[in-house]
Amino acid sequence: MIISIHQPQYIPWLPYYSKISNSDIFVFLDNVQFQKNGLHNRNELKNSNGRFWLTIPISFNLGDKLLHIKITDDNWRKKHIKSIRINYSKAKNFTFFEKYIEPIIINKYSKLIDLNIEIIETISKKYFNLNTKFIRQSDITTSSKGSGLILEICKKLEAKKYLSGPGGKNYLIEDEFKKEKIDIIYKKNHLPNNYPQLYPKQNFINDISALDFILNNKKEWSNYYKL
Repeated sequence: MIISIHQPQYIPWLPYYSKISNSDIFVFLDNVQFQKNGLHNRNELKNSNGRFWLTIPISFNLGDKLLHIKITDDNWRKKHIKSIRINYSKAKNFTFFEKYIEPIIINKYSKLIDLNIEIIETISKKYFNLNTKFIRQSDITTSSKGSGLILEICKKLEAKKYLSGPGGKNYLIEDEFKKEKIDIIYKKNHLPNNYPQLYPKQNFINDISALDFILNNKKEWSNYYKL
């Protein structure tokens, strides 16, 4: 049983889905502190000027848990849809956005995590055809923090292996995992070297939201990226 764990982000980049693909169970870490200026409520896409941000307005206080963060108004929905339409309407797979992502954005989710998780699960299933099982941390009783929290989740889900990003080396207490006979696998954040991308006058950008990759590639996506 391979477990991976990550906070739910807004339309995250490709390595996020690679981690999901290589896991039997993916846990959304939603019962942890919200990080200001992170990628919980924003991400980047590409336009004729290079990069641009899409940001969801939220209300929070210092120390608030991610699962309690609320979206503050609905004006952003039209703005995000308009921005994506203007910059990606000529993309080869733009219909994916119209069919699957736009309806989620239009749906008036009040909590940020509900919106993020719905988008992530939809892209995982409808685009990458993944069958990974998704679980929310808030549905599991946990009491630990840091490395202990990750280990606690792995134990509850009877993990044999924990799939971590490279940043896990900075805080995971490996000896504690060894005691529980759980192997830690550190996975590098692999990004594509090329794929058909709009606005070729701008430099090729591969570290933005996976939505750029998705809208520019249909069934041939595996020619450019191996999950």
